Amino acid sequence: MNKLYAPIGEDLSQPKIGLHGISTPTMSSLEMVDYINTERQVKAEEEGMTFPCKKYRKLRHDSFMAKVPKVLGETQSPKFFGDYIDGKGRAQSCYNFPKREACLMAMSYSYELQAKVYDYMEELDRQAHGYLNYSVQELQAIVAGARKVSDEDSSDAGRRLRKRQDDLVLLNKAESLVKSLSQLNLDFVGGGKSLEVR
Repeated sequence: MNKLYAPIGEDLSQPKIGLHGISTPTMSSLEMVDYINTERQVKAEEEGMTFPCKKYRKLRHDSFMAKVPKVLGETQSPKFFGDYIDGKGRAQSCYNFPKREACLMAMSYSYELQAKVYDYMEELDRQAHGYLNYSVQELQAIVAGARKVSDEDSSDAGRRLRKRQDDLVLLNKAESLVKSLSQLNLDFVGGGKSLEVR
């Protein structure tokens, strides 16, 4: 699987891919165009071509904007309308897509792109809903502290033995999840780095 690193943009002050003041993560049309152009550039380079070329043309934001109502529908697309400030300080139109619409737009270009956008939007969704509010080290400390309390608590025999058995099941699951999380290799768009959580 190729890693996509979307460039920052062409003289554009882009909204960050993220929450945009609402509870659902969104991806702007500007970032979508960057994703598409980056995918095309990678494919062109893999085939020994320069980008842009006849086979892999550079997508312009205005062309993408014109396609949105065709893909999402004339009545649905205005719901995602937004704006941004360009490099010259002018307000320009864009779209801010939630996951479903971002995936539909990506799918209108390629299934491979749709899968990458879906994975990225899923990661944003996990972050927005608190699944990654703690670092791996903090999660390890929380689980270790819980095990310590459970170990100390189990020294009082009898009634606490049953609670200890329930605790062990949950602690083993938590330790397993934290261990799995610490071995994840997270490929984020931008920055050109692959972040490994340790």
